[in-house]
Amino acid sequence: MSMPFNSNPNKRGPIEVFEDDTHFLVRIHPENRDRAKKIEGYQWYGNRKAWVYLKSPSTYEALVAEFQKDADRFDIRRPKTERPPGIKPPAREPEEQLDDKLFEELRSLADLDKSQDNIHNELQQIRGLLESFRDGVTNQSRTLEELRGTQEHAARILTQFEKSSQEPKKTEINLPENLDLTKQRQIDLFEKAIVEIASLSVGEEEESFRSWMTKHRPLINTRDFFSEGQKFLHEQLGKIVGDEDPRRKLSELIEKARELDIFYRDKNDLLNPYHILFGMNATRNRFEHSRRNFNEWERWNMSILYLMNLAVIWSMVVIEAENCDE
Repeated sequence: MSMPFNSNPNKRGPIEVFEDDTHFLVRIHPENRDRAKKIEGYQWYGNRKAWVYLKSPSTYEALVAEFQKDADRFDIRRPKTERPPGIKPPAREPEEQLDDKLFEELRSLADLDKSQDNIHNELQQIRGLLESFRDGVTNQSRTLEELRGTQEHAARILTQFEKSSQEPKKTEINLPENLDLTKQRQIDLFEKAIVEIASLSVGEEEESFRSWMTKHRPLINTRDFFSEGQKFLHEQLGKIVGDEDPRRKLSELIEKARELDIFYRDKNDLLNPYHILFGMNATRNRFEHSRRNFNEWERWNMSILYLMNLAVIWSMVVIEAENCDE
């Protein structure tokens, strides 16, 4: 659907309004997210980077009023209003029923006039099909003979190759039986391995996750990893729930997100992002505020747990990754 010239000077980036079977979706630049949040019933669909709304006539009208004038794509239709339960459709008049019956009879008579020509044409088509089948059988027999000859020739070549070839030499790869995590080089390799495992579980936002992880070291600099992870989650959640006060605790933002049920989840998705976020916050607080002096293995344990949970919920909570120019 072609859109009129955009006269909104505050618009940042393209705006797309579209739909699937059950929802309307709005994809908009993060800095213009307040426009999407004007529409009641919004949820953030992280995997599709869009705001979603259950379909209803009132939501349709609100989306038209807010976005149709300057959307780059506006491709939604008004949903049909369902008849209230217990209300039957109006009875049809006898004259209408008679007209329909007469129309069907007239149409069948018209079809009868065409039947003679149709039968003749169909017989001609059947004759042509039989001839093509006969030709096809002949060609197929010829092709099978050719394939049989080709197969015999290939078998002879393979036999000659097997006789002339020698077994390839085995290449031995010496790997250490145990990973020595007292050596810096092997610690670096181990850290790269767990970051790779985490990255592969992220999904569509894998690139932004990898980019963020290149700046933070979960094993080498655990304290910085926890600090920056909490800061990043605070920024993303603040933007999603509409509370960007830096003095707000992360736990308060998580609670607000849960109250709003802000994250859209498929009905078959058993992942509970609120539980994961609360767990991550608890892990970080234990690391940061506990009076206990954790040894290196305990710190790594908590850091790896935080890393894997961060990867699981990354696509869901990231509304604007660092250095996002879209």
